[in-house]
Amino acid sequence: MEQIKIGAWTIAIDVGKTTSFYDECHLITEDCKCDYCANYVLACEKLPQSVKDLFHSLGIDPRKEGEVSHYLENKDGTHLYHVFYHIVGTIIEGPELWAPTTEESETSSPNCVEQNGIDIGFSEDLDLVPEEFPTPTIQFEIQMNVPWIFS
Repeated sequence: MEQIKIGAWTIAIDVGKTTSFYDECHLITEDCKCDYCANYVLACEKLPQSVKDLFHSLGIDPRKEGEVSHYLENKDGTHLYHVFYHIVGTIIEGPELWAPTTEESETSSPNCVEQNGIDIGFSEDLDLVPEEFPTPTIQFEIQMNVPWIFS
């Protein structure tokens, strides 16, 4: 595994195994036919090169496997999305991604950091990991604004 530092996290990742998984995976839109997912897949082609490079450095094809949540349309016409993906790897050090909003709260808020114009974070708390995904696994979460392209 290769050790890299991204934002506040140092992670060990197997880019080759992660890439192999995503190479065999289908587009997000094959599982979900909603307009928000369709737009996200199209918008991935329009992401800034620095964001595309970040995905590539992790072995992720952003159009595949992820869990996509659309939050809102911004005043400038872009749309706020929160998306997560899985990576073959471990977290060596970094903050907890999801921290309770208040001391006694059951609600959590993300402890993301800005990287390449998007908010990112890594977590060992995993959701919706495909059965065939290799281990060890960490979750990569992003929050970003993307243009509306789908018509």
